[in-house]
Amino acid sequence: MKIPYIPALLLCCLLASTPCRAELSAGARQTLHTAQQLIDAKKYGQAADMLQKFVNTQGKAEAQVWLSLGGALYKSGKKGPAAQAYAKGYAQHPGNKDLCLNAGITLYETKQYAQAATFLEKAYALQKPRKAELLFQAGSAFYQGKKYADAARVLQKLLAAQRTPNKDWIRLTIHALLNAGQNTRAESLILQYLNLSPGESSYWQLLARLHLNRGKYAQSAAALEICYRLKTPTRSELEKLASLYSYQRAPLLAAATLQRAYGRTPGPDKALKVAALFAAAGRTGQAVQYLDLHAVTNQAGLQKGKLLYQARRFEEAQIVFEQLLAAQNLPEARFYLALCAWERADWNRARQELQRVAGLKPFKNQISGYLSVLTDLELARREAAQ
Repeated sequence: MKIPYIPALLLCCLLASTPCRAELSAGARQTLHTAQQLIDAKKYGQAADMLQKFVNTQGKAEAQVWLSLGGALYKSGKKGPAAQAYAKGYAQHPGNKDLCLNAGITLYETKQYAQAATFLEKAYALQKPRKAELLFQAGSAFYQGKKYADAARVLQKLLAAQRTPNKDWIRLTIHALLNAGQNTRAESLILQYLNLSPGESSYWQLLARLHLNRGKYAQSAAALEICYRLKTPTRSELEKLASLYSYQRAPLLAAATLQRAYGRTPGPDKALKVAALFAAAGRTGQAVQYLDLHAVTNQAGLQKGKLLYQARRFEEAQIVFEQLLAAQNLPEARFYLALCAWERADWNRARQELQRVAGLKPFKNQISGYLSVLTDLELARREAAQ
């Protein structure tokens, strides 16, 4: 699932401002004043070095110092150290929402998603008023960090607090529940929102995934059929549905689904897949007709001949193989032509065609067996004639 990009939020108090004199020690006030001058001159690295030295000399530095240090590091392109500065500052000032939020955002930007989520969730609790979007972003970060149980916990809290939650929030919550293995809760949530919005295709798609997780393939396919009537499916989605039908041993449904996927001009390779499904359903004639329409190639011709041979329509298969051989010497076509002659008890033709490919590696072992039988038959006929 595509996750919305979190840092639509801005870093809070990125650079130093001038707080009330009573809030700062003299040393902090002087350090921040000098740092701000360096920042105004875009000398971010020098500002960061100076602020870091001040922090190192203090048992506990003021929150504004940590904010300015993180901001200077961030501006100098050092997002990792900036995140560490915000996090250390928050550890000293656990009620400071700006340090907490900045730690979350910079950790997210450095792809430390699970740690970012922890800070974003805490920042949400510190907000007044609280913004639901921030809690969603915390859940999203947990999801990207593959902490699915935490993502589900946070996102369920988000949904419970909203009368009409955003559909993206609902979908991500269900995905988190499914990935966390909490199928019962996921099902309850899916059905709840399906009852409210039965025309929402994404809920049907999530229901299909839930059924698939439980090994209920028929129910999964049924949910996908509804989903794909509510929205236009991609070729890939239809191919996956066809695979689901094939797994259920429903080749006609699989063939029909692939026909939807490939349209009126499937091309030879895709036509072969559809024809194979028709043949698996015992629809040899339909398979041959489909190949005639959409796959005029040697490979398709071979497949058509094989389908007819397997359906014991030997005369029709022989014609196909002879047509192929008239255009090109295809050893496999000749081998099957020999088998057609064999099945029709045309022993001379069978021997003739087998001998033509007897020396070829792919058929050598098989052909020796057939030729031995033909030799025995010929010997038996001679003995009977004496």
